[in-house]
Amino acid sequence: MSFQSYFYNNDVLNLKKNLDSISVKELIPTYERPTYIYNSHSIETRIKAYMAKKHSNFSIHYALKANTNKDLLKFICKHGMSADVVSWGEAELSMKAGFRPEQIIFSGVGKTKSEITNAIQNGLGLINIESAPELSRIIEISNNLNKPIDVGLRINPDISVETHPYIATGFRENKFGVSHDDFSEIIEMLKNQKLVNLKCLGLHIGSQIQNLDPFVNSLEKLVECVHFFRRRGFNITDVDLGGGIGIDYLSSDEDSEILQIKNWLEIIDQKVKDLNLKFHLEPGRSIVARSGILVTEVQYIKKNQFKNFVIVDTGMHHLIRPPLYQSHHRILPLVFKKNENEISFRADVVGPICESSDVIGFDRSFQNVNSGDLLAIMDTGAYGFAMSSDYNHHPKPIELFI
Repeated sequence: MSFQSYFYNNDVLNLKKNLDSISVKELIPTYERPTYIYNSHSIETRIKAYMAKKHSNFSIHYALKANTNKDLLKFICKHGMSADVVSWGEAELSMKAGFRPEQIIFSGVGKTKSEITNAIQNGLGLINIESAPELSRIIEISNNLNKPIDVGLRINPDISVETHPYIATGFRENKFGVSHDDFSEIIEMLKNQKLVNLKCLGLHIGSQIQNLDPFVNSLEKLVECVHFFRRRGFNITDVDLGGGIGIDYLSSDEDSEILQIKNWLEIIDQKVKDLNLKFHLEPGRSIVARSGILVTEVQYIKKNQFKNFVIVDTGMHHLIRPPLYQSHHRILPLVFKKNENEISFRADVVGPICESSDVIGFDRSFQNVNSGDLLAIMDTGAYGFAMSSDYNHHPKPIELFI
């Protein structure tokens, strides 16, 4: 079937600046399967918010784990951002997109010997250390290669945040970062090292955080750690504040999110301006989440005395956030079909996967929605396609970058 000729309204997606309707036939002549569509204007707006205070003492690193679409990466690179990666595969993708090795921060708790070797041989800008055993491995490989490498120490600040427990990363029971109790061991290992240079202290307390207070608290703890290491002879020149700023998936209002980004940058600037430090941020979701929709086709409307279902051709295999994190995505019809006589009904939006967890949205309201109609699952630019699979041997969605 062909795409309908216009979008419902601005709330679905402005594919081009100042346009609230566009012929979708220009994008995809025939609907083949679920499709992710990313809006470059939305991404550019977020990048400008982060880059507004650009000066020599700060660097913004896009977190590739959120979305690795090649056209999206090239777009972000061309707009002056650096990169944050958590695997050598992501590092290779970032370099193919145009990021220079020295622009790349390599994070992650489970770096293999080959990944560390590649990072050192290719001259990545920074490797973030997550544990003493990892530091030992980096020292060994660096010495064997006789190549220097700058490293950062990721601190676990023991801060609990209001987010889903699966994406909280700065509490003492999380696997991430090094606690204050382990500092002595780290310092002893770094003594007299000529090739491995500790230049940065960093942290990342979690994802989808919508209150700045935990970020401010973690920054204050990080500044204390900077003084701690400087007193012990280490020339700490950089701080890495991670990412984690969330979005409001329940709303389409983005102005408060842009303001929060600007406020956070202002707070950082004030806190570190007298410490002669370069600071790094690693946003992912707050750059790309709003840019994306996942277009899906209604297959059946199933109603019984217990429950109603809108059954679509996408599901947890294409967007795992709802079953994994119990997250909410707005689901809207692509085309407005006004029928005042049509009675609205409530239904769960479910996919084709043979799992009862395959629910994209619970208890949503619909009116005049039928088999063959197209729906837009909103704000899916982050952790959508990047976490998708071909479970049940369904093909992955198409991706379009506009």
